Formats: sequence, structure tokens, C-alpha cells
Amino acid sequence: MHRGERAFKVIGGVMIICAAMAFLGWGLSRGAAQQEEVGRYQVAVPDLILDTATGKLVSSTGQVLEQPIDPSGEEIGRYSVDGYVTAVTRRAGLDVINQPVVWPELIKGYVLLDTQTGQVIKQKIYYRQALQKNDL
Repeated sequence: MHRGERAFKVIGGVMIICAAMAFLGWGLSRGAAQQEEVGRYQVAVPDLILDTATGKLVSSTGQVLEQPIDPSGEEIGRYSVDGYVTAVTRRAGLDVINQPVVWPELIKGYVLLDTQTGQVIKQKIYYRQALQKNDL
């Protein structure tokens, strides 16, 4: 009977050690998977969100501006984006009483870059609207 109790204790101890190792391995792999996602998204002025692994670019309203360039998304940080907003004078002239008048537009655009090659992939104006006098 003494040998049976000892064998039971040894088997129980081995099972506890195996369970602890399995939980430790699971925790480490889960933590590594979470760390890989750091740096996956980039925000740019004024309202752009880029998936740096695939190159998919969307606005804050969910409008897709660029479809994924690399759908596999294997390399985080592969793509980068920079956006801009500016008011541009499109026309200038004189009104009926010879007073100067300008007609500005609000322009939003972006430049998409491949960080591995350093090449500009896309440069585009995605928003254009006339400004009223009280908008500025």
C-alpha cells in the first residue's frame, strides 16, 4: 500500500508540473501575439487611419481611401502616411463695385509611402470644398 500512495503522489506532482508549464507557455504565446500588434495603426492629420502592415487607408468616418496594397500584412510598419489640410485660393477677382474678392477652398490630401523602399506610392487630394467667409 505504501508504494501505491507514493506512485500516486509522484504522478500527481508530474501532472501539476505539466499543467503549470502548459499555462506558462500559453501565457507567453498570448503575450507575444499581443506585442506584435503594437505599431499596426498610424494616425495622420486631419482624419486618416493607416494599417501599417497592409497599407489600407481609411478616414475617421470609415470611408476607405486606399484599398490594401499588401493584403497579407506580414510586415508591421511597412507603410507610412502623412496628411495635410490647407486653404487654397482658387479664384481672385473684382466684384461689381471693383472690390477685390477671393474664393478659397478647403483641401485635404495625403501622401502614402513604402518605408522599405522609400518610394511614394500614392499622393492624392481626397476632399475639396469651397469656404464661406465665416469658415475661417
